[in-house]
Amino acid sequence: MKRLTIITFVLLGAVLLSACATSGGRGASWPGLSADANNAYLADGSLVYAIRLSDGAKVWQYPEKSAGQIFYSAPVITPDGQLLVGSAGNDHGLYSLDLATGKEKWAAPFKAEDHFFASPLVIGDAIYAPNNDGTLYVLKLSTGEKLWSLHISHSLWGAPVTNGKLIFVTSLDHFVYAVDPQTRQIAWKTDVGGSVPDSPALSTDGSTLYVGSFQNKLTALNAADGQIRWTADTKGWVWGAPAVEGDTVYTADINGDVYSFGAPNGKNAWPDIQPDGPITGSPLVLGDGVFVVTESGTGFAYDRNGTPLWPNGTTIGGKIYSTPVLAGDKILVTPMNTDFLLVALNSQSGSILWKFTGK
Repeated sequence: MKRLTIITFVLLGAVLLSACATSGGRGASWPGLSADANNAYLADGSLVYAIRLSDGAKVWQYPEKSAGQIFYSAPVITPDGQLLVGSAGNDHGLYSLDLATGKEKWAAPFKAEDHFFASPLVIGDAIYAPNNDGTLYVLKLSTGEKLWSLHISHSLWGAPVTNGKLIFVTSLDHFVYAVDPQTRQIAWKTDVGGSVPDSPALSTDGSTLYVGSFQNKLTALNAADGQIRWTADTKGWVWGAPAVEGDTVYTADINGDVYSFGAPNGKNAWPDIQPDGPITGSPLVLGDGVFVVTESGTGFAYDRNGTPLWPNGTTIGGKIYSTPVLAGDKILVTPMNTDFLLVALNSQSGSILWKFTGK
């Protein structure tokens, strides 16, 4: 039943995302979240919010009134004070907002051919933005002007990552792609056997890429040439990106299982760990373990041996599909089907510190 529930949500979500209703309020898909030292930045339906971390107060919202934008992907904070967020609405825009005020920085947002579901990647003075039309758009950071583009494949839903040499992009067509930004061509591509809706994760030294897929597997690839180093079985689809900490790769599946794989060999070090519902978000690495949230609206923390740190978990409410974010000593979570949009938890105890309602 749990698997049926989440699969139904995923399939319905894909349909709703492609339609992208433009009415006000919360959107059809789960929200996107990021944070810096002072604020959380929440992309939720027709609005983007800045929320003060100290007390959960609203700093600003964008726009005053929706003009067709629908925001799902996690906003990206740039070194020069921009907040980048793509729209999955009918405008097909990528927006640059002033981090302090929420005002538009670019006079004319870039227009793509289709919706933005993935967060962009910033490298130097360029933005690498995957689009649902299968194209990687490269824009000038200061103006949003299009520099070049590369059509890669079918729908691109995961944010790219880079090891400083290549840019790695996942696709729903079962392939992982490495793009060389110097030649502006695909350096290699590897079939991992199932759709990859989220980002890959890189090893600390940038030599290995870890990818979860709907093939019920976690796959480790050589970042230089895309050769498969190992695969590890999971009991269900892996939706969220893996989380890497040293020689450990944490991942979770929509059956609700949580894994601790050895980075060198793909061996699971944990016993069967299954909290209370399907997991679509990525695990969040804490100082002494890992934190996951479930569709059932609960958060769970485990130490490096898989022992629960909070025996009964923390009840948040609603349904949770997004990846939590660590902001200082707070864990930020964005549930759906609740009367609040964002909740902050104490990262040590799991206790609720504040809730943000959007007002």
